[in-house]
Amino acid sequence: MRKHIFKVAIFFLLLSNLNAFSQGKKGFDPNYKLLQSNSVVQDKNFYLFTAIQQVPGIKHLFLSNEKLANYLKAKERQIIEGAKTCGTNSDCHFSSFLWSGKDVKFISTQLRKLYSSNIEVKKFIQDYLRPSGYYQNYANLSDEEILIKAWEDAAKGMNHIINVYGKGMKPMYPKIDSIGYDKNSSFYRRLIDLNSNSVANDTKNMNLFFEPSLQFAINLLDINDRFEASSYEPLALLENKATIERIKFIDWDKYKYAVILVPGEGPEKEKTPLNPVGKFRLKLAVERYRMHLAPIIMLSGGRVHPYQTPYSEALEMKKFLIERYQIPENAILVEPHARHTTTNFRNIARLIYRYRIPFTKKDLVTTTKYQSRYIGSPGFAKRCMRELGYMPFVLYKRLNRNDIEFLPTVTSLQMNSLDPLDP
Repeated sequence: MRKHIFKVAIFFLLLSNLNAFSQGKKGFDPNYKLLQSNSVVQDKNFYLFTAIQQVPGIKHLFLSNEKLANYLKAKERQIIEGAKTCGTNSDCHFSSFLWSGKDVKFISTQLRKLYSSNIEVKKFIQDYLRPSGYYQNYANLSDEEILIKAWEDAAKGMNHIINVYGKGMKPMYPKIDSIGYDKNSSFYRRLIDLNSNSVANDTKNMNLFFEPSLQFAINLLDINDRFEASSYEPLALLENKATIERIKFIDWDKYKYAVILVPGEGPEKEKTPLNPVGKFRLKLAVERYRMHLAPIIMLSGGRVHPYQTPYSEALEMKKFLIERYQIPENAILVEPHARHTTTNFRNIARLIYRYRIPFTKKDLVTTTKYQSRYIGSPGFAKRCMRELGYMPFVLYKRLNRNDIEFLPTVTSLQMNSLDPLDP
């Protein structure tokens, strides 16, 4: 019965994946060039805000909206007053930056009005939000609803950062993602006060309704040294440059698979850069690579275990492949941000689509038998749906206890507002 349910889920997943490309509504465009602010963390977590700031016509519309301007002025007064009076009462500061349900609804109403009265907003959604891929899970919605969903996700994302890295609430995985300080210590309460005062001082340079809360949230990530989202970026110009330059010349018909995926395994010891389990996985991958099953080995794994380790699983695996097995650098792609097996698949799917690797050609996930068994289980599929809201891959044939064929799904491009370390 469970296998039947799993197969049905996969069928509808494939149908949804195809719809994203086949319907008249625009979705991800691999030719689209992502806009950038001066913060990679902002761009990855809050692309809507980066786009508003970077597209002059849209920024002007928001700046000239009287109700949004008045909302910002009221918010600035609250923040400045809080900076003067809250002191080390952290909750007092947080109340100035958190988005209430009433706030979110008010902004949504203003966005709908902007959309209905300005053709530029619709063009903004079609030319920037849709093709970015960051809102791919909403590709079948109307332009207006994509705008609202993008805003609601951003508000949830800011609140999540403030709740976890300010208030010290538990994230989904507290052992690896939690706050870095004792939230009740006098030192940390002073840090919150300093953050609030810093934003209050900078409000004179803020013109958009979301900027104070956005800056407060990003400062909290910085305070806690949670800069994982920006680590090793820009990947395409650094660690992955050599392979990206080679991709355009690969004769894909010569290979059965597009890539061989090797998921990372975080070391248990603090000063150990690479888990020995990872070494066994890499040995298996090298064997498949030397059989010419795929032209690229893709390594996925971030700085995860132990807590705030300086070692990236993907980068350490890359070093090992080059030094131990002399695998050429231009045959390796790294994805150094994934924090879980679910996001191993999601993040390599993103690179496959963005790097123009054939997404209709099957891939191979090669790993040790225990992880491989888990990946092929209904329990892992349920976890993907629970934590991501969709399946980032479609599993096909299991070849043996180490290898399973799969295809990536375009929905994987959707940003996750509740995972600021790897959105």
